[in-house]
Amino acid sequence: MTILTLHNIDTAPVASRSLLQSSVDKFGWIPNQSAYMAESPALLSSYQHAHSLFSTCSLSEEEKTIVWITIGMINNCSYTVQAHSWIAKSNSVNDQLLALLIESPNKLPERSHALYAFTKSVARANGVISKAAQADFLAAGYTHENMLDVILGVSQKTMSTLLNSIAGTSIEPQFLPSEKE
Repeated sequence: MTILTLHNIDTAPVASRSLLQSSVDKFGWIPNQSAYMAESPALLSSYQHAHSLFSTCSLSEEEKTIVWITIGMINNCSYTVQAHSWIAKSNSVNDQLLALLIESPNKLPERSHALYAFTKSVARANGVISKAAQADFLAAGYTHENMLDVILGVSQKTMSTLLNSIAGTSIEPQFLPSEKE
């Protein structure tokens, strides 16, 4: 049982209603995570804004997927892993890369593994990212912009994984694999 309310457009605080409507417009439904976030219009707005910015950052779809799912795995958030697996497939992210990321991240291709390792370093940094982690990331061919965009992605997913830990957010059927997969 959660201590938070799973809101809909009618029950959400007034300042969250248009934000929830934007979820309906984008997905066709309100994801449970957003429904719980609606209790705080500031959190929901910040999350959606960070998501929008990260979605258009310097990283490719596969690279954004690595950041999102890595944070879900580190923070033990099955909701994030499942939802972003669905999003990755919707965005034509390579199935083999997705499987390796979730099941055997140490077997990822070298550049992808460098992103995975740097994302883990950022998530576990406690405010200080080691010089070695920075150097390894840059040595893999990533840029300073990519480095800062990883920080944005980690920040965005940290908001949602913390919320999901409080809410015990259940995954929607829409995010589950279909029978034909």
